[in-house]
Amino acid sequence: MSSPNHDGIPQEPEPELSSSKKKEKKRKRSQHEASIRALTSAGHGALLAGQNHEALTSFQRAFFLASKAPRKRDTPVLRACAFNLGAAYVETGDPARGLELLLRAQPEEKAQGRCHGDQCFNVALAYHALGDLRQALDWYHRALGHYQPLGDQGQAQDKMGACYQALGRPELAAHCLQEASLAYAQAGQPWAAALSLGTAAGCLLKSGQYSVGEVVQVLEESRRLAEKSTEQGLLGQLYNDLGLSYSQLQLFPLAAEAFLQALPLCRGPGEEATVLQNLGMAHNALGNFWEARDFHQKAADLHGSMGQRWEQGRSFGSLAFALSQLGDHNAARDNYLHALRAAQDAGDVKGQWQACEGLGAAAARLGQHDQALKYYKEALARCQKEPDSVRERLVAKLVDAMRTHLARGGLVPTHTLTSAPRRPQIAGGSCPAGTPARMGRGPAEVQHRSSDGWEDEELEVGHEEEEEEGSVKIPVLGWLAQRLKSTTTGKLCPASFRSSTQPREVPRRDPQRRPTTSGFCTIM
Repeated sequence: MSSPNHDGIPQEPEPELSSSKKKEKKRKRSQHEASIRALTSAGHGALLAGQNHEALTSFQRAFFLASKAPRKRDTPVLRACAFNLGAAYVETGDPARGLELLLRAQPEEKAQGRCHGDQCFNVALAYHALGDLRQALDWYHRALGHYQPLGDQGQAQDKMGACYQALGRPELAAHCLQEASLAYAQAGQPWAAALSLGTAAGCLLKSGQYSVGEVVQVLEESRRLAEKSTEQGLLGQLYNDLGLSYSQLQLFPLAAEAFLQALPLCRGPGEEATVLQNLGMAHNALGNFWEARDFHQKAADLHGSMGQRWEQGRSFGSLAFALSQLGDHNAARDNYLHALRAAQDAGDVKGQWQACEGLGAAAARLGQHDQALKYYKEALARCQKEPDSVRERLVAKLVDAMRTHLARGGLVPTHTLTSAPRRPQIAGGSCPAGTPARMGRGPAEVQHRSSDGWEDEELEVGHEEEEEEGSVKIPVLGWLAQRLKSTTTGKLCPASFRSSTQPREVPRRDPQRRPTTSGFCTIM
């Protein structure tokens, strides 16, 4: 009721907004909210289309509109817009700015459900990209708590595995990746399950706590899952990765079989060249040098047709080794020269000294000991940044070549030379025939290059060539093309948008990436 005035006369209530004004205000608010929804939807669509710049622009405009609205009414909308924009910044390479907006959105720890899981997951992605792995693990754990009741924890487990790998905890990484594989399989995603299990096998191997049989069992399960997948276009990547793992286990027959299965599934000449290179290396390790020669020649031709001089140089080096084992030392020398020129063109210093080392061995086999001296000196001059073991090995070769050269000239008695019966050589390491060659050992140690929270293991393979008349053996490193990488990227999960793709390493690698060491390779 209305209250009376001082004169005792009832007073009418103050007039409220007219009906037309109320409708106009409601209409403007609806238009405002519709614009925000449209911009957010456009941002999600652009992300799905791989148009990250357009997505970022849409989310920026949505956030700007939400910021203009009355805070009391639109705080949830503003938070959602802040979160989407923050996630977009992380995806487009600005995790610091993204994290600020993500935390401004105030992800709620006690809330439940997929949306809140996505919030925690995106905060974790930002910390992960910034290299703060402890904080990333903490937020992945929070996301896991939201996802597990929904059976959707595969991606969070996968990313936790990546963090543990980067922290040098392969046993914990393997556990997370196996859990991720199980979650993917239960969710009907056999391809993602296969990828996670394949990575887990590598972690089991790296931990040194599991037998070869246990690792092989995991690899075979990974293969079985992949073959159930409808994503056959990506199956070549998995077969190639299986081959890499078998190579680490020195199971070269299985490695060659996996690479051969990958070959017809390659999606372009770049992938085909890499798989051919891996096939050649597997056959080198098996002593099948005729087959290895053919695979390396095809790989070198393909890399050359694409202008990939770095990769072509490594293929020439592997081809030269196979030719040397077949006794064609003139052809081996020619291909080591091709490898040297390609390495010079590509600025590949390691490839240069390795090619010079191979040229020294080839010259020694051809009786050109003055040339052997020249090339060993060049190799030594170019390897100053390598470990001491590499330089010491080259010094020993240089000294031996010098003694041989002087002896041939009649300046040193021949009985001072070290002689040994000739014996067949195997690829894969500086070790006597009959001794298993260890992948990743030999003159150069296994190197790990961290990338986006995952570590890439690139395998060094030492090959041996003998000098003429059974004198000191000349180890020559084999060349292996760059690892082929999965094409999927780290996902962006705004508050209302979460990709179903398998989360691999965050930034995509450029197919022309030049690896730092020799190694069997994974598909880009």
